[in-house]
Amino acid sequence: MPVTEEISIGLESLRYRIYILGAGFSRPAGLPLASKLWSEVRRKGLRLMGRASQFREDLEMYIEYRKECDGIKLTPEQVDFEDFLAFLDVEHYLGLRGGDTWSAEGNETQVIVKTLIGEILTKYMPPKERIPELYLRFVKILKPNDLVLTFNYDVLLERALEEKGIPFRLFPERYKDDPETQGRLAVDSRDEVIVFKLHGSIDWFDRTLYSQLDDDRVGDNLPPGWYHPVFHKENNLGVTPLVEGPRYPDDPLAQIYRVQNIECLYCNDIFFRAQPSLLNPSTAKILYSKILREFCYGLEFTGVLNFGVAIIGFSLPRQDDYARQVIYRLVKNYQSTYWDKNPWPHKKTPLVLIDLRKSDEEIKEYQRRYAFVDWSRAETYFDGFNKKALKVLERK
Repeated sequence: MPVTEEISIGLESLRYRIYILGAGFSRPAGLPLASKLWSEVRRKGLRLMGRASQFREDLEMYIEYRKECDGIKLTPEQVDFEDFLAFLDVEHYLGLRGGDTWSAEGNETQVIVKTLIGEILTKYMPPKERIPELYLRFVKILKPNDLVLTFNYDVLLERALEEKGIPFRLFPERYKDDPETQGRLAVDSRDEVIVFKLHGSIDWFDRTLYSQLDDDRVGDNLPPGWYHPVFHKENNLGVTPLVEGPRYPDDPLAQIYRVQNIECLYCNDIFFRAQPSLLNPSTAKILYSKILREFCYGLEFTGVLNFGVAIIGFSLPRQDDYARQVIYRLVKNYQSTYWDKNPWPHKKTPLVLIDLRKSDEEIKEYQRRYAFVDWSRAETYFDGFNKKALKVLERK
């Protein structure tokens, strides 16, 4: 076989499509956008009592802070969700409360907001057997090794994949023990869709603290297995590890577990006993980037060998400003490298951007946010994610 043909075959095996999903992807299923989500979080949070009343105190403190620093008078309804959470993130990250810091996972209000997000989104989530046909058709488009980067907390995509029996994983690499290298790990290749939930998920829970406290109990001659809403052995939640197979010791995903029956979990009061592993919608979320970094590692080089890229319902919101740098590089690589000439017989298809924009001004604003896109090498659809948008994707 000629060397050039070998290279072509090798490059062909590296090619896959990339899908970037934002809140607009989940909107047709009835999942709330940020403004509605904050409205429900605020309403529920202000009614909480006991230790959870810290939510109300922190909101009042933020309103006072904005008044005295910026001369801006706000009502709770006028508070910007992302700015409020950034205020809390900075407080916790810098340890401004000193010994009163609630936990390594956040102060009380941060934990409350995460838990309320999980509770509210679970309420809107369709069960696996009633996933809308739009999403079942979407996952049938996905091919092995396609990469889905989603900024959504919900489990809509996973439930659609499971319902159609499509193999997928939620972590960057699978590994296997390699006896030829004396037990070191080697990549385990499988035909599956790869999903990166960049901001975490309402069904993810970190076992680290539970394991540490369990070890402390054993050290104090107490029996292991203290009650925990997720990790206690006697529950019917369907708790499974996020990752599979051998892992490196410093893998931040190794202690993350998925809960299949989130409806059962969130119908109980789990405040301060268990909170989902997700990044609150804060403009300062990059401060809590351990898992985010795991998913973003090496993304600067994506787009070069890919043969399809689609961005669905993600309008580069201000609270995800870091994502602009990631998507800029991915799109730039895709649209400028091997566009006309490439080492395989298939040409790249236009970048697809799908969003809901109801006026010319809204379309112009969207295009301003995506100013780095070469629009001559892109295809847009501005009627939202629907059956017609799906047909655009099915042609690629």
